[in-house]
Amino acid sequence: MRLDRNGTPFRIIGENIHATRVLKRTGKHAVELPDGTIGIGFELDGERLVLPVHPVLAAASDFAKGRIKHVASAVRWGMDGGEHAATAAAYIRVLAARQEAAGADWLDLNADEISHDSDTRARAMAWLVSTVEATAKIPVAIDSSDVAVLAAGVSASRQLRGTLLLNSASLERPEVLEIAAASNCAVVLAASGASGMPSGVDDRIHNAIAIVELALAHLIPADFLYVDPLVLPVAAAPDAPAHVLEAARQLRIEYGDDIHLTGGLSNVSFGMPGRKFINDAFIDLAAEAGIDSGIIDPVASDLARVFSASRSVDSFGLAADVLEGRDLGGMDYVMAFREGRLAEE
Repeated sequence: MRLDRNGTPFRIIGENIHATRVLKRTGKHAVELPDGTIGIGFELDGERLVLPVHPVLAAASDFAKGRIKHVASAVRWGMDGGEHAATAAAYIRVLAARQEAAGADWLDLNADEISHDSDTRARAMAWLVSTVEATAKIPVAIDSSDVAVLAAGVSASRQLRGTLLLNSASLERPEVLEIAAASNCAVVLAASGASGMPSGVDDRIHNAIAIVELALAHLIPADFLYVDPLVLPVAAAPDAPAHVLEAARQLRIEYGDDIHLTGGLSNVSFGMPGRKFINDAFIDLAAEAGIDSGIIDPVASDLARVFSASRSVDSFGLAADVLEGRDLGGMDYVMAFREGRLAEE
């Protein structure tokens, strides 16, 4: 947990234990093994360990393009058992410890890209939950687009250290509320409609209120509700960040401090150069608008720095112009990036 500029607690759902995550094959974590294959190097208690890239991932198109799906590789080794399973578990726990040390309140776990098969995804999630919970000092957030996977994660959890968080329920899948209510879990409530994504501020507010009221009808405590106004990449939906900020302001008026507001805040920068500047500015603006939680990587976005940084520097102002719609399409921001005017100040 961190405090925002106004001293309000900001809860962190650490997002980095996710099967989509990649490392560069040419990066500092990639290690060439004696047989010519590639491994993932990491430190554990002062010892250098190397986890080979799983053959399934080594044969995938991402690997051919120079990207290692390192979390997916570890999960596959862990599910397989055998000689690399212990190293795979150690790697996942190191990732978790980094998030924890950076201030995470939950560790968001997602294994959806392991397979298209729901049963395989469920086994992957169960392995992740048990592996992380063995050493973590904070609870996990179980994150999946598959309701059966969410249920499998809850079943695998021993809930030793705080309240589980389910990510997520929506009007498209209200059945997640039944799992949350039965298991005493907190739950992310996505502001999508019964048939898809919201189109603007009013849609977000309407959908959010509907799913909050449904959750309350399931007797889930208001303090367990984390409403997500749905952050979309500004490169694809230039007006969406401003819609999220305005929806947050209005939801705060509607519910006061009874509920929490959250979202995948780093989603906003996909497709933009200098993602760190966009992310930092959006986290700060989101907190100001009433969002008191975020699904972010606290290692990449140090919130102590984000909430204490000057807003008068060019990098913040240019990013804020993009996010609040004054530089719609980001032309000024992109030009500044190309000219080197977004350097750390």
